[in-house]
Amino acid sequence: MGKMDIGLLEKITEQVIESIEKGKQEIFDISETARQEVNKVKQVLNIIDDETKNIIELVDKTELLERKARIRLMEVSKNFSIQNQDIIQKAYDTAHQLKVDLILYRQKEKNLVEKRNELQIRLKGLEKMVEKSEHLINHVSVALDYLMTNLKSVSDQLIDYQQQKNVGYRIIQAQETERKRVARDIHDGPAQSIADVIINTEFVEKVMSVNPVQAREELGNIKSKVRETLQEIRRIIHQLRPMGLDDLGLIPTLQRYCEDFAEKNHLQVEFVVFGKEKRFENLIEVTLFRIVQEALQNIYKHSKATKTMVKIEIEKNITVMIKDNGKGFDADRVLTDVKAEKYGILGMKERVDLLKGDFEVNSVEGRGTTIVVRIPQHLEGEDL
Repeated sequence: MGKMDIGLLEKITEQVIESIEKGKQEIFDISETARQEVNKVKQVLNIIDDETKNIIELVDKTELLERKARIRLMEVSKNFSIQNQDIIQKAYDTAHQLKVDLILYRQKEKNLVEKRNELQIRLKGLEKMVEKSEHLINHVSVALDYLMTNLKSVSDQLIDYQQQKNVGYRIIQAQETERKRVARDIHDGPAQSIADVIINTEFVEKVMSVNPVQAREELGNIKSKVRETLQEIRRIIHQLRPMGLDDLGLIPTLQRYCEDFAEKNHLQVEFVVFGKEKRFENLIEVTLFRIVQEALQNIYKHSKATKTMVKIEIEKNITVMIKDNGKGFDADRVLTDVKAEKYGILGMKERVDLLKGDFEVNSVEGRGTTIVVRIPQHLEGEDL
């Protein structure tokens, strides 16, 4: 799977998560609207409850008055011959009016009760909707969190897979680069020197019988040239694999390398070791030596530092810290942008990843750089 496929997957993932979040927000909006409607209905119900209570009291009161009015009308009607017509009419009007009022009050009571019942049914429906929407929001939130976690995990795994593929490619590329460098060093150094020695030897053969003094001087030059060539060959061999690693181990070899590096490049290098010195597995020693070697070369070439420190702590893990007071750089950009890689940082990180270790680089422009490497003392697996 290529980088574009991973990018497409991340885009699809973002769209899926965005759609779910949008749906979650819509459900929340519905829930909020229903909750507001619940509050409104409750307020109206409170008002109707009060009105219903008042109208029931008024109906009861009117029924009592209407009953008394009918009794009064019956009494005055029995004594029709002796009662004043106005008294009878008044009793009749009072009884009739109370009867009309009672009918109106009862109808109003009926309407209020029906409205209250409708609102109560509506309130239950709204409350049920709020409860369901909140329950649904919770479920969507759980699903969204699960989806985000798992989709991110899948995306991370694909990215790791891509990076692992790149590691193999970089290893091959680094090997080829190293071969080219060694070939160039041999061609420009020992090979050229040996060619000069052959020419000078042929010259000595020609002048030996004619001018023995000049021949002896030239032999002395050849001898010096051979010594220089031998030193150059040893330097190249040391760069390919420091012989001290096999004989002395990591700590003494690194200490000697730091001293030689400081003297050769006029850079102050402090070498510090904490913990009991011991031998480690061959791959660990080579990896840590190469990382320190690469880091010091970077410091000399790029950082403009005057001081650097190489600190090694030997505990459960082996921790190596390389720190300088140079100009620093944008570490995040270098670690994420292959095209920006010019400090060998990615190569260091890949070496550490192959040994299941941790790699950290902290750099602030103008304030120097710190590289921290942690590697287990014992490797796991045979594929390393």
